[in-house]
This record gives sequence, structure tokens and C-alpha cells, in this order.
Amino acid sequence: MVDNNDDLDVIELEETLSDVERPPELPAGNYIGEVTDVQVQDSQKGNRYYAVKFLIPPDEIPADVRDDFEEGCTLYWNRQIKPSKGDRRALYNLRRFVEALGLDANTTTIDPNDWMGCTARVKVKHSKNPNTGEMNAGIQSVDSAEEVAAPALRGRKPEPEPEAEAPVRTARRARR
Repeated sequence: MVDNNDDLDVIELEETLSDVERPPELPAGNYIGEVTDVQVQDSQKGNRYYAVKFLIPPDEIPADVRDDFEEGCTLYWNRQIKPSKGDRRALYNLRRFVEALGLDANTTTIDPNDWMGCTARVKVKHSKNPNTGEMNAGIQSVDSAEEVAAPALRGRKPEPEPEAEAPVRTARRARR
């Protein structure tokens, strides 16, 4: 047995544990997140996947709940299957993920370390935890950050583009 007493240190709390309330969840919506960690994990079914940790910075969080997320919000994307040979669906999903991070998919090698520091648009939605019945925020999808409006436009409606003139249509004579 390994002696690792660091994990068994006594901790002092600022308040009684029973007084601690559940913090609010990140509101559903689209956010720009940065990859801050990647681990290879095994699912309950034995599938290997990348557990990708995204940090949503405080300036991305709506002002009305920002105080609850002083350090930002950490969410995990645990749906990125590590492809095995011939698994076309997992390979295609990996391609889409790599492209969403802004990396070149024209490659035959993948180094998850290259994902560190990359940003992407994460779509957050709420779902019910089957064990507790509580609603939890989670990442529904990961897409390219380039598809999001510039930060200066966030929260404002962009100016509508002028409408193009409708093409002139000419009548066709019916063939007999």
C-alpha cells in the first residue's frame, strides 16, 4: 500500500457544511471556452474517450450571475470517443472536434496536447440528473468559435445587411 497522507489532511471550513447551498448552474446558451485539460477515460461500457475540460471565462458569463462564477465555469466534454481502427463515426466526430478547435484536420496524427489553450464555442444546456433530480448544466455540442459574433457585438443585435435586389424574372413561354 502506498502511503499518501496528503489526501487525508484535516480541512478547516469557513462555515458549517450543512449551511452550504447549491451554487447556481451556468445558464443555457453559447459560450466561448478554452481547453484547459484533456484526459483519456474509460466509459462504463469500456469505451475509451477524451475527457476535455473547458473553462468558460468570467467575461463570457452573463452579468446577472457572473458574481457566482468569479473564477469562470468549468465544464467537461466527455463525448469525444478515442477512435479505434476502422471506426469511421468516431473518426468523423474527431475531425469535427479538431476543426472546431481551429486545428488542421488534414493530418494522420492526433496529439491531444495540441488541444490545450484552443478555444471553441460550447453550447450549454440543462438536463436532469437521474440520481438527484436536480438540473445540471452540461455541454451539448462543440463548434467553431469563428462562427460566433465578435465580442463587441455580443449582447447587441448586429446591423442588418442591406437587402440585395431581387433578380428580374422573365416569363417563359410554355412548350406545346
